[in-house]
Amino acid sequence: MLSGIKATVFMNRYIIISFLSLLCLPAIAQKDTLWKKNLKEITITADRIEVYTLGNRIDKPDSLLQRIFKSSPIGSLLDASSGLVIRNYGPGILATSSLRGGNAQQTAMTWNGLSINSPVNGLSDLNLVPSFLFDAVSVLPGLAGSLQGSGAIGGGINLNNSALKKEGFSTELMQTVGSFGTYTGGLKLNYAKNKWSHSTKGYYSKTNNNYPFNNRAESGNPKENLTNAQGVNYSALHQTSYQSQKAGVFKINYWGTFANRQIPPTLLMESSTARQFDNIQKTMLQWDKSFKKITLKFHSLFQNDYLKYTEKEMDINSISKSIFITNDAELRFKSFKNSTSSIGVVQSFTKAKVANVLNTGTTTLNESDRNQIAIWASHFHQILKLRTSISASLRLELVDTKFLPLIPSLGFKTHLHKSLDIYGQTSRVYRIPTLNDLNWVPGGNPQLKPESGWANELSMEFNQKNERIYLTTSLTGYSRLITNWIQWQPVSSQIWSPVNIGKVNSRGLELRSTLKISLTNKLFGKAGLNVDYTKSENMDASNPNYQKQLIYIPFLKSSSFIAFGIKNTIIMLQGVWVGKRYISSDNLDSIPHYGLLNLAINHYFNYKKTSSTAFIRINNIFNKGYEAIVWRPMPGINYEFGINVIINR
Repeated sequence: MLSGIKATVFMNRYIIISFLSLLCLPAIAQKDTLWKKNLKEITITADRIEVYTLGNRIDKPDSLLQRIFKSSPIGSLLDASSGLVIRNYGPGILATSSLRGGNAQQTAMTWNGLSINSPVNGLSDLNLVPSFLFDAVSVLPGLAGSLQGSGAIGGGINLNNSALKKEGFSTELMQTVGSFGTYTGGLKLNYAKNKWSHSTKGYYSKTNNNYPFNNRAESGNPKENLTNAQGVNYSALHQTSYQSQKAGVFKINYWGTFANRQIPPTLLMESSTARQFDNIQKTMLQWDKSFKKITLKFHSLFQNDYLKYTEKEMDINSISKSIFITNDAELRFKSFKNSTSSIGVVQSFTKAKVANVLNTGTTTLNESDRNQIAIWASHFHQILKLRTSISASLRLELVDTKFLPLIPSLGFKTHLHKSLDIYGQTSRVYRIPTLNDLNWVPGGNPQLKPESGWANELSMEFNQKNERIYLTTSLTGYSRLITNWIQWQPVSSQIWSPVNIGKVNSRGLELRSTLKISLTNKLFGKAGLNVDYTKSENMDASNPNYQKQLIYIPFLKSSSFIAFGIKNTIIMLQGVWVGKRYISSDNLDSIPHYGLLNLAINHYFNYKKTSSTAFIRINNIFNKGYEAIVWRPMPGINYEFGINVIINR
């Protein structure tokens, strides 16, 4: 076990030293370019997050990592490529995320620009989101509340599907086989002609999850196999797009998820009969129309969530149903020569019903609804003489019958040198309580106040490239103070209730670096490193846990990879290090750090219009025993074999 940790630490240190050494080299000669090419171009067609988020760093998974994790849930990809801390209850079971010291409800997930977090509990289960279905994935730490709205205190995860650009027919088939009875499969069918394009994607995953582990809760740490851990997941995504110069661009999107999962026992339980069934349906309509200096956008999302959780031994038979409707309208125009402005309105309606039927026939029922409307305005401007771009946004939101305080943000980006940029932002962030927070029976607290605060960050980014070498490195410092932080606490032996705990101060440093060296057309090397230091403390002086680190927030998390390409073969070592995490608010109890090292080998074949990839992944190669959530063991060494075939016509 210790050897796995030492190997990961050694690899991370080696890459850090290598990058620092490279930064000390003389500047690599390159052609001088106009500074404005390194700034965001003024556009009226891009997503508003791309246009008006100047001070944010955007983390996008490396293309090699996207290929390696194509068969995996999105949480596995982001764990390996960003500062997200994944709280994983086990493969295929619930997985949530934490960004910059926040909790799972403070990470906003969007699909094609619209929020898809559950309106009932405020969460998105990352194990129900297959990487295979999406064309682009990105993480925006510290996303401004004026742009995203409620729930983005820690940041946002953006999922996107783009319209097809090439005419013709193409298909992609993926099939993998892995340890512990794991099978995944994926199929893509794409067709585009003239003004129409169609894309249909299907994904299937099945696992037994009967992996061995050492039970540290028992004397002698006996080896046992995980039980009641089987799961299946079916997902489908379809997009039809019509593009006309006169009518604009129309898109119809559908995303459906069907999952049936057993919930295994913790190390403190002898057995479990828990099971969860999810049925999530999303339908989205999009219309964009550009004129000479004006763009109109109207996007609408209808989301229907159904979740059933049963546990015979504890007499739980809980059913949660919710309907979530969002309408988003935007008018974007060029206000001045070097400026773009937008005004818009977002309206949403939620209706939820949560019922628990006991064996005795007793039923507890919780019905609630919510209306929200937000008006926002944003402005982007380039100051050519100062080599600087600035953006400002303002949002006013009405929740049911109550106005929230104005939500402003201000960001900038300055091109100091042909290889050096500096950018930052200050913004107000907030999160309104979820329907469960307010109305859960028993324990809901209708008197909860919204979480609110200010976030500030500053980044420096260095880029250097020539024909052989590409190096990019950024360092970000941030600070965020939130008041009325919502935390669930026990009020009796069986009932928990949420309360506002006062102030939480989160601050930290984030390092991102990527290096690519192309020796020949058939030989290259590539490495990446992410390091996140996070201090997230309770700053309520009247609280007994004053200045204590919040639970499940590690001080240090890093992820790294190093890859070599030789002709048609790529070999990659990829590691993750997660520091010690406290599991009690008084910081007296904790679970230890862990380091994992994974190996992936991909070999590519090309024949006329067909390309294929055969791959093998060995995860946790040092067979490290670890827990991402206390008392829930994760798998040791495991394998995955697969093939991916793409045919273009």
